[in-house]
Amino acid sequence: MISCTEFIAFYSEFFKYLEKKGGYDAVMKYWYCISDDGVGDKTNPNSLAANCDLHGGFKGAVAYWNHTLTEEACDVMILDDKEKKFRLSHMRHCPSRGMLNDLKHIEPYHDYCEHCNVIYQRVLKNYDMEMVMDHSKICNAECRSIVFEKGNYPDIDWKNITDEEIIEKYGNKDTAQIFNLKSTDNKYFHRDFHVSGDLSLKYCGETYGDEEVIKFLTEFTKKFYAPIIAEIKEQGLIAIKQWLETLYAKEEASELLHTELVDDKLIVTVDKSPVIEYMRSLNQEPSKYYVEQTRTLYDVVAKECGFKFELEYYNEDGATKFSFSK
Repeated sequence: MISCTEFIAFYSEFFKYLEKKGGYDAVMKYWYCISDDGVGDKTNPNSLAANCDLHGGFKGAVAYWNHTLTEEACDVMILDDKEKKFRLSHMRHCPSRGMLNDLKHIEPYHDYCEHCNVIYQRVLKNYDMEMVMDHSKICNAECRSIVFEKGNYPDIDWKNITDEEIIEKYGNKDTAQIFNLKSTDNKYFHRDFHVSGDLSLKYCGETYGDEEVIKFLTEFTKKFYAPIIAEIKEQGLIAIKQWLETLYAKEEASELLHTELVDDKLIVTVDKSPVIEYMRSLNQEPSKYYVEQTRTLYDVVAKECGFKFELEYYNEDGATKFSFSK
């Protein structure tokens, strides 16, 4: 399982993979796909499209981003002008981009943040909404955006207005609402990333073939988990045990994981997959490739560390049993 807290690096590496396969056009095609089949998927109640259908264009967009920004524990100042129907967002620090920037062994995809611009605009236009983004400060994990009704560009210097000026100008208006979210107000735990991650593997397999899913996951595992692999090489099976326990704790699913370290073998049993259960709660069925986040990922880690990996079973609900041995 790739934790939703690790998804950003996964996404960034997948964009790199696509560009190697077919240039920037291949990346754009994928962004169109995740727009249509991800944030534009009306069967998923958490999607942007579903929220816009339920609440209306502007109110739906507000509801969607309130959910997303909270779960991503963003440090952001938001202004909603209900009368003129625009939302100004000053992302002072994006934890997702910040996490990517802070990785020492992986470089961010060169145009990583542009996917936000592409996928959201494509959906918003269906509800007579537009969005403009300013990515001039993404090297500091900072950006600005403004969402508004089509053809009704707001008369506001949204790229330069300060948070203090927003409060001074709009703080006493009955038609305006200001949100000042701090990263410390919420926990970084956006489980919707699991849906996006599985969509990536599905797209990879259906576009380039099953073997490419294995190839991408192999390359990603070796690169992203390099620090963990180094620890396992030094400490042995106990490091794998601790890694898995930390992983399931991050997913708030520690009770589902059972590990037994006996002599030269680590036996792992998972009662059910918290990811599959969550996806199905959103009317999303995991693709046939989701199992590779267990089978391929752990096999690669084992081989890199000189161990043997064996998958005993993997059930429809993600209940699984596997082992690592010398």
